[in-house]
Amino acid sequence: MRRFNDLAVPGLGGVWFGKQIFLALLGVAVAEYVRARGNSPAIRKISNIEVTNAVEALACWMAYRENGWTPDPRLRGITKLRGWHSITFQQARQPGCYVTQPMRMATVQTLPALGLVETDSVRFNHFHCSDKGRDFLELATAPFRPYKKDVQDCLQDWILENSALKGNSPPLVASLSPLSPLAERARQMLRRQFLLNGRDADAERRSQALAWVEMLHTEREWSWERKPVQLSEAHWHDLQAGARFFALREAAITVLDELESHMGAMAYPSLNLSDLSDLTKSPPCDLEPLREAAQQYLAMEREDEDAHVFARECRGGDIVRSLVRRDGQVLQLRGERIIPGPAFRGSPQRLGNDTDEEDGPQPAAVPLPPHISSRVRNLWLLHHDMAGDLGVLLSSGQEKDKA
Repeated sequence: MRRFNDLAVPGLGGVWFGKQIFLALLGVAVAEYVRARGNSPAIRKISNIEVTNAVEALACWMAYRENGWTPDPRLRGITKLRGWHSITFQQARQPGCYVTQPMRMATVQTLPALGLVETDSVRFNHFHCSDKGRDFLELATAPFRPYKKDVQDCLQDWILENSALKGNSPPLVASLSPLSPLAERARQMLRRQFLLNGRDADAERRSQALAWVEMLHTEREWSWERKPVQLSEAHWHDLQAGARFFALREAAITVLDELESHMGAMAYPSLNLSDLSDLTKSPPCDLEPLREAAQQYLAMEREDEDAHVFARECRGGDIVRSLVRRDGQVLQLRGERIIPGPAFRGSPQRLGNDTDEEDGPQPAAVPLPPHISSRVRNLWLLHHDMAGDLGVLLSSGQEKDKA
């Protein structure tokens, strides 16, 4: 999954709007400052993750208060944040204070890929703000002077003084809120970094993908039979192979979901592998769509070994055993029997993919081929955000959903 997503849009990670990048980078920069200026061991041990989580929580809390606690895909933590009347760093730094998966997790690949941080590790706590990163933060925060201070100074004082912010500063809300687009010059720099930074091959693919999504509105629908002129043959082939693999994975999950539902209706949920072939009148799962999806992927004749092994398993003679062994959470093997695992619920409750990707919203108007990497759709959303019209796009999509 990660490899095919990287081939689709290198370096994008799970990002789909600019404030994700800004808030994560702001957290890194503020954490560096307070560690250097702190006068106590506790302050000097504050981590990038703690500060960034706190900044995100503050930003979402202020945005919710501003919009009347209206849900929005760019905001998180509505349940836990609703009861707060003010917010201190000590509150906001706590693990899980507002969500279990903060937005910064989507940026772990993006920040280094765009040259906004320096690091010799993939760990967020090891990131250091680069000169380009500091330039980006300056452009993003320059229009705002909360409490007659720089935005970073305001957050640094919030941490060092452990003061309580009440969210009543319009400049601070506007600067941090995920609902507000980045300042125009910051959006321009973000686009430049997206196109130019990194290895030549990665930058070229990002540039090709961005050029394609920028003109998607001119077409009603794209199919796999017609390659966009903006993409190379190799890039288009990688997107096709990834789509076939994603379709294969979805088919495999469908089989596991059908098994879970079948067992959920049993008084004592347990299935013998040898009995599955005898359930011809009411089989618990249909393996034919999975076999067909596996054949479709294998026909690409790729050299991605892990994906190839998985596809061969899905065409083999012991498919269910292979899938349950790979799962191990919802369903487990005990000898020749399938039994409930720790995540068994008796009905499907799987949420999205289990990679490091974060899916953005899914506006119905995106005319992309089926099963294409979610990064391409997310890049389309990021393109609209860099153009300053993401809010309008999301609002129109929500209105269509209501209708």
